[in-house]
Amino acid sequence: MTGAANPDQLVCAGEFFTDLIFSDLEELPSLGQEVKTDDFAISVGGGAAITATAAALLGRRTELVTVWGSSVLDREARTLLEASGVSCSLAEIRPDLRCGVTVAVSTRQDRYFLTYPGASRAVEQHLLEEENLERIGRSGHIHFALTPGSWGAFRKAVRQLRNSGSTVSWDLGWNPAAGRSPAFRDLCRELDVVFLNEIEACKYSDARSAREALAYFSHVDNTVVIKLGAAGALASQSASPPVCTDALDVEAVESTGAGDAFNGGFLHAWMARKSVEEALLAGNVCGGLSTRSPGGVSALPSRSEFDQQMRGLERLGVAGSRGE
Repeated sequence: MTGAANPDQLVCAGEFFTDLIFSDLEELPSLGQEVKTDDFAISVGGGAAITATAAALLGRRTELVTVWGSSVLDREARTLLEASGVSCSLAEIRPDLRCGVTVAVSTRQDRYFLTYPGASRAVEQHLLEEENLERIGRSGHIHFALTPGSWGAFRKAVRQLRNSGSTVSWDLGWNPAAGRSPAFRDLCRELDVVFLNEIEACKYSDARSAREALAYFSHVDNTVVIKLGAAGALASQSASPPVCTDALDVEAVESTGAGDAFNGGFLHAWMARKSVEEALLAGNVCGGLSTRSPGGVSALPSRSEFDQQMRGLERLGVAGSRGE
């Protein structure tokens, strides 16, 4: 799969946030209105950190590359990540900055987010520095989770990383203007694994369904994964017929970061050369279990719980189904 110096290591690169999560409200507050709730959590946030934590808890050697500030929140986040097995040796600490913060407010039906970017504004420059690209490129797989200002610059970076022997994935996230950018489409063609949710996939490809979007992004050298939330996940490897898997049956409390947790499970299995069906199931387990409590990391499975869940799915004969 890879000719990198550290083929078993997963690098997750992108923005970091501390998430402040107010959940299970009866209604969203209007301007001038105060709503109180006992359902509150503070969590490690940002796609790269959540994906890294999910994979590290499964035993994957994992590195987070981001930019930290010097606040109490930054220091607490580093402590939590390292306790989960995530190395932060390639992250930069900027004493003049504070970490990004996202406030998530949700009812059972709807939610909104308020974000202060903070140190995450410096991530793009940090990742594109030649010395950092060289160090990152020694790993077996690099996963990006950010929306850059220059898709073209990152296309060159992705090509450099792949030439060094690494494989590369990206969770493309929500950026409505991206689908109109030729540089965005060129970048997608350079990736080994493309992650999208259903809304993003249809928006970027101007498709009417997830399967139509899957065909748009697929080619003979990549794997495309479209996350369908409670409906499971859909994937195509090397432009083969799509594989579908059902979501894990779990009583969800709050879904912040579930897609990124899915990515961690999927990539852990994919790097172990499991089939795309097995990788989708691994993603479903991590993503589904992460919704048991607010925040993206507090309910992630340990390796023993993950193995137990996977064995249970195998006993039930759960596997991906293929179809045109």
